[in-house]
Amino acid sequence: MSRGNLHRRLERLEASARSGPSGRCPECGLPPDGPGRIVLIDGGTPAEGFPDDPGECCSRCGRPLWCVVRLVYGEEGEGAIADA
Repeated sequence: MSRGNLHRRLERLEASARSGPSGRCPECGLPPDGPGRIVLIDGGTPAEGFPDDPGECCSRCGRPLWCVVRLVYGEEGEGAIADA
């Protein structure tokens, strides 16, 4: 194994250790490209477990911790409108 190849492998290993398993933040556990934890507001009433601050972000990676989905029902036949 060449020295350059060993150096590249070591850099990848160190980067992986810094970013946590499969790129997830070690503090919040969220993936780099996924949404925050999903919480629902149905009929104006927050679901159980709704966060105190839905705009809260992880202090380590800066990703939003919550993805708030507000369900709004219209007239019959119009379907539902999701406000995320």
